[in-house]
Amino acid sequence: MARDAMNQLSKAVPRSIAEVRGGSRTAPRSSDRPTGRRAVDLLAQVPLFSRLSRRQLRRLAEHADTASFRAGETIVEGGQPGGTFYVILQGAAKVVRGSRTVDRMEPGDFFGEISLLDGGPRTASVVAETPLVAIRVFRRSFDRLVAQEPAVAADILAVVAGRLRQAERSITS
Repeated sequence: MARDAMNQLSKAVPRSIAEVRGGSRTAPRSSDRPTGRRAVDLLAQVPLFSRLSRRQLRRLAEHADTASFRAGETIVEGGQPGGTFYVILQGAAKVVRGSRTVDRMEPGDFFGEISLLDGGPRTASVVAETPLVAIRVFRRSFDRLVAQEPAVAADILAVVAGRLRQAERSITS
C-alpha cells in the first residue's frame, strides 16, 4: 500500500480500533517527517544515542517522524507493549505510575528508550499536559537501522552497559 494511503488509514483506523476494544486513545493525530537538522540535534542530546556519529544520527532521523497529541491524551500507557521512542519537540507531558504523577517532561526530554530496545511493556504512562509534538522512532525502523549499521548497536550497548554499571554501583553503595 502506498505510504500516503497508509498515513491516511492510520489516522482513522487506530482510533476506531482502540475505541472498539475499549482501550485508551493513544494514536497520534498527525504524522510527518521531522526537520532534518533539528531532529539530528535533538537525537544527539539523548544519552542513549550519545556515542552515535552525525551520519548515524541522520540515518536514525530518516527513520523517524513527528507525532502530535492533544492536551490530556495518553501517549503511552504503562503495562502495555511498547515499541516506540519519543523526544518532545513542543509541549509538556507528565509521567504517571498508577494514579501518581512521578515526573514532568518538556521539550528535549525523551521517553520509551527501554521499549525501543526490547519491545517490552511500558514502565509508566505518559500523558500530554498541553498540546504536544514529538519525534517518534518505531522499533521496527530502529531494528532495520541496526541491521544495516551494526556499529549503532555496539555504541548503544556501550551506553546501556555504562548505565547498568552505574545503577549497580548505586545499589551496592
